[in-house]
Formats: sequence, structure tokens, C-alpha cells
Amino acid sequence: MIKPPKLRPGDTVATISLSWGGAHKFPHRYLTGKQQLQDTFGVRVIESRYALKEAAWLARNPAARAEDLMEAFANPAVKVIISNIGGEDSIRILPYLDLNILRANPKIFMGYSDTTISHFACFKAGLVSFYGPAILAGFAENGGIFPYTEASVRRTLFSSEPIGRIPPNTDGWTVEFLDWANPELQAQRRRLRPTSGWRWLQGEGVNSG
Repeated sequence: MIKPPKLRPGDTVATISLSWGGAHKFPHRYLTGKQQLQDTFGVRVIESRYALKEAAWLARNPAARAEDLMEAFANPAVKVIISNIGGEDSIRILPYLDLNILRANPKIFMGYSDTTISHFACFKAGLVSFYGPAILAGFAENGGIFPYTEASVRRTLFSSEPIGRIPPNTDGWTVEFLDWANPELQAQRRRLRPTSGWRWLQGEGVNSG
């Protein structure tokens, strides 16, 4: 498996919509995620050609979404590609992908949920990819990126050292819903619930791997 070069401050990150057009539906949310990503990590964020297209257009044009991904991989100025959001139909881009382009241009690719389909494409191309936060749900977190998320991204993408032990999140967790359609809520932090550390569902003793 080919491992892409690590991310460095000043590098260019391209955002992309491989499934649902959430960035078009919630533009203020997208712009917040873009700004918080730039400010927190010192990178330059640009959009791929169709990243901000409306959902209906993206649904009608899976070939264009695939073209977007290959253009981003082929662009030597782009060091990282991050999905805007997941969705439900990125499987439709698979017939239009050229895995040779992915293999010949190793770079960090990250996203989650329906972006898993594209992770499998990277895997088939022999390229390591990263299952992690998206622009709208992670980097655009209300009131700022969570410290646990920031630390994880720094440890994973900005370093070539083994990640090592992953400590539990002691800041708390949340499932509070704040409507993305209301821009006034964007600066309001979600309430965190206390965490008790790791919870062992089965087994006993200490193991390593």
C-alpha cells in the first residue's frame, strides 16, 4: 500500500462533493468549515470544480463527480482531498474512475459515511486513505473544531510517526441537534455530556497489538 506524504502548514486542501450536495444547501456551514480548517491548521482550502454544485445536479452527474476526484488527484498543487459530506449514492461514480490516476498521484484523501465507497476505490488502487472528519460535519463544528478532533487530525495527517496509543476523550461527547439551516446557531457550541473513558464490552485482562 502506498502511503501519501504528510500534510504541512501552507499545503493546499481541495474540498469535494462525491455524493450529496450539502455544501450548496448549507453555504454558511460550508464556509465556516473551510475557514475553521484554514485557521486551525494553517492550510489553504480550495474547492474542486463541482464541489459546490446543488444536490440535484450532482445526482444527475455521477461522471462529473468522478472527474472531480480524478482532477483533484492529478493536480500537483493539491496535497489533500476532503469530502464535504457523505450521502447515499457515491457508488454510482465507480464506473467512471481511473484507478491509475489515484495510484500515480498519492495524496491524503479523507471523509466518512458514504465516502467509504471512495475509500474502497483508493484501497483497490493500492493507496492508503483516511476515514475521518468531513467539512460540514467535523471541521464546521458549531463554535469551533473540537480539541479532540484537532489533536487527532494533527497526529494522523501532520506526522509520519506511528499514531501509537489513542487516549480516550475526556472533554465529553454530544448528540445535541442544532439545525444547520439556521445560521444563527453556527456559533453556538453543542452541550457536552460527561465521559467515563473506555467502556469494555467484553473480555478481560490487558492485550496489545
